[in-house]
Order: sequence, then C-alpha cells, then structure tokens
Amino acid sequence: MNLKDFEYVKAIAQYKHFRKAANACFVSQPTLSGQVKKLEHELGVTLFDRSTKQVTLTAKGERLLTQIEIILEQTQILKELAATSNEPLQGKLTIGIIPTIAPYLLPALLTSMKAAFIDSQFSFIEMQTATILEALNNGELDFAILADVPELINYHTVALYKEDFLVAVSQDNALSKHKKVALNDLQGCSLLMLSDGHCFKDQAQKFCFSAGVDISNQYKGNSLETLLALVAMDDGITFVPKLACTDRVGIDYLPIFPNQQRNVVFACRKHYPHLSGVEQLGKWLSAHPNLKAKLTKDLG
Repeated sequence: MNLKDFEYVKAIAQYKHFRKAANACFVSQPTLSGQVKKLEHELGVTLFDRSTKQVTLTAKGERLLTQIEIILEQTQILKELAATSNEPLQGKLTIGIIPTIAPYLLPALLTSMKAAFIDSQFSFIEMQTATILEALNNGELDFAILADVPELINYHTVALYKEDFLVAVSQDNALSKHKKVALNDLQGCSLLMLSDGHCFKDQAQKFCFSAGVDISNQYKGNSLETLLALVAMDDGITFVPKLACTDRVGIDYLPIFPNQQRNVVFACRKHYPHLSGVEQLGKWLSAHPNLKAKLTKDLG
C-alpha cells in the first residue's frame, strides 16, 4: 500500500463516484479502481459498496477512512515542516477571511504586512465561516481570520482584537439625534441583516432576540455595503462592526448600550506545523497602529 492509494480512497469517499474521484486525482478511472482493489485485497476488507449508482463506504471502510485521513494529514505536516526549515512563515500561505472583515482590515494592513514578512507570499480568500472550517480541515487553508464562534473549540486560535458593534442609521432617522442607543430603542425599526451563513448575522440576532427586536426581510444578501446603501436612503437600520464604520454620506454610527462586541481571531488546525508563525503574525497584527487607530476612532 502507498499514500496514493489512500488519496484515492479519500477522493472516492468525498465524490461517491469513481470517475469524479479519478478526475480529481488526475488519473484514469481504471488506474484508480485497480489500485483501490489492490488495497482492499491487501487489507482483506471491502472498503466500498459498489452495488448502487452512488458509491458508499462500508462500515469497515468508514472506520478505516478515519485513520487514512489522519495518515494523510500527518504526512502533509511532515512535508511542510521539512520544506520550511526554521522559518515558520516562509513560502506561500493561503488565508481564509470572512466577508465582514476582509474589505475593512486588509486595506489597512496588507502593504505593511507584506513588507514585514518578506519571505511569505500571502493569498487571501473570502469565505463564510462554515466554508473556512471545512477548508482548514482539508488543508486548503493554512489559517483564517474570523470572528470567534463556539465551533472553534476544535481549532487552535490566536486572539487578534475585540471589535464593537454599532448601529448605522440615516441622518434623516429620528435615532440619529441620540448619542447612543439601547437595544430596546430599536423596537419598531426596520432592522436589515445579512443572509444566513454569516456569523456576523448570528451574533447580531442573538442580542436582537433578547431585546425583542424584529428583523426585516426586505434584503438578505452577502454585502454590508448594500445594507449601508439602504440605510443611507433611510430604508432601514443595521448593525456594523467598528472597522466598517468609515465616513459615508448620510449615515451616522451610534454606540450600543450595553456595549456589544465580537472577538476576531486567527484560527488553524490544532496540529498545524507552524503555530509559532501564526502566533508571531497575530502579535504583529494586534499591535499594528492602523488597526488600533480604527478600533479606537471616535465616531461622534
């Protein structure tokens, strides 16, 4: 048996189809099928039930797949350790980042980040939280920048910063006369939210429900910028993370009482081989003057 055989088994389990798995592994279907047959003979077990259109793992196959995935992950870690020598952040690094952070954090930091870590080639991909966690598990991402959520208990995290939520209102809205608002003040307002899948929405909903605030179904999308465009037209109000509170015509940002925050973290697999590098980058980002200035800016 060899590692390629294990990769074929993992691919078949993922795609539930021999041809699709072969395409993903860049081999012919006969090659993939033949190698898996040999592996089954060597192990003395049948890994897949081939009697239906959709190929499925047998009970023994399910148990063995867990160990196969561990072997492949540890092999990748070994390769990464060997390739990077003593440099924890050397080479290409793929970073997932959620959409409610990316457009507001990266412009403030990316240029100086590249200059500070000249041996690293950073590649950022915007993804929702659930997709990020799956990509971390599959090794498609090195680490990610996202809001802290309960699911991260199974990952290694590095705290980056705490960020206030504010309420964005039109300057024509009666609420704009307030210096700050209590959640109860939002009752009866048309509260705009992002669509399902955004952890920012999940967090905002929790404290809305506790205050009895209803959420509008007028718009459900993936862009804070669209929500803010509607707010500027006085067509609703919305919650905004502090970094997104840039000067916009016709919009005021009001602090919430009691204060509501989210914690933003780096996350990676617990056995990621370059944890020291993630810690190093996290300390650098947390201390960055541009970030501190944005988080402490007075919006009054």
